[in-house]
Amino acid sequence: MAGTPTPEEEITAILEGIGEGFYALDREWRITRFNSEAARHFGRPASEMVGRILWDIFPHAAETDLGHIFLDAMARRATIRSETPSVVVGPRRLAYRLFPLGDGMGIVFRDVTDLRNAEEHRELLINELNHRVKNTLAMVQAIAAQTFRGVDASVRADFDQRLMTLSSVHNLLTDRNWDSAELHDVVRASLRPHLGGERVRLAYSGPDFRLKPRSAVAMSMALHELGTNALKYGALSNDAGRVTLDWKAEGGRFRFKWEESGGPSTTPPTRTGFGSRMIERGLSSELQGDVNIDYRPQGVVCTIDSPLDAIRDEAPAE
Repeated sequence: MAGTPTPEEEITAILEGIGEGFYALDREWRITRFNSEAARHFGRPASEMVGRILWDIFPHAAETDLGHIFLDAMARRATIRSETPSVVVGPRRLAYRLFPLGDGMGIVFRDVTDLRNAEEHRELLINELNHRVKNTLAMVQAIAAQTFRGVDASVRADFDQRLMTLSSVHNLLTDRNWDSAELHDVVRASLRPHLGGERVRLAYSGPDFRLKPRSAVAMSMALHELGTNALKYGALSNDAGRVTLDWKAEGGRFRFKWEESGGPSTTPPTRTGFGSRMIERGLSSELQGDVNIDYRPQGVVCTIDSPLDAIRDEAPAE
């Protein structure tokens, strides 16, 4: 059975277990502690470092920007968090934290070079993808112009609007490196033509949270279709109509409601159009939930009941 560790043994175990480089300096800049991760990074064992003056080991480091930060932190007894290229081991990039420790200073650091390189590479790939997708959308628009020649202009306009909506949500996701998009941003981007003005015709309320990329695209296209249909046939087709959107995220469910009022009386369509099929079938599939469009006499009501985990990008904060 192991005996009770001494305070010194406990401190050593902690410094070895933190998973980051650590060394400590006294007020004379003498190294008093130097863990194995710091030894690995600098390529020098603790036996060679402890007891020596930092500026004697690295004589030119004090003249660098990072050296000035060290001097400032020691003088002001300040805690500083930052990231900078290493002035000793290059070309590497370090994230570090300097903090007062007794009458000296503690330094915790980690090498983030590979992480930053991966992030830069990902950003390059996303920018290239964004460029190619925009070129593809432009090609689709050009092909559509040829295909729809001689066809009713409203058909071409509907197609162009759907393409523009797809482009808008694509831009939202590109801005977030295709990680996610905020629900409020998706609503505003999809319904921008119907928002604002002297009189509020369309209003929305509900908690904001991050949508998964596929959910953001699906919601955007569905909202566009609902807004377009309301403008052509529903509540936004006259001066008195109004649309309200509200949603809740509770009990592990996402419950959404689009409700029109004050417009012309509505009846179920004799045939199901592309927009309705996309909303009820496509959106249901993407959100893994139930989507229903109810053509009530007083106005269209569209409801969504979906598992929250299927659409939200991250769990809520505790």
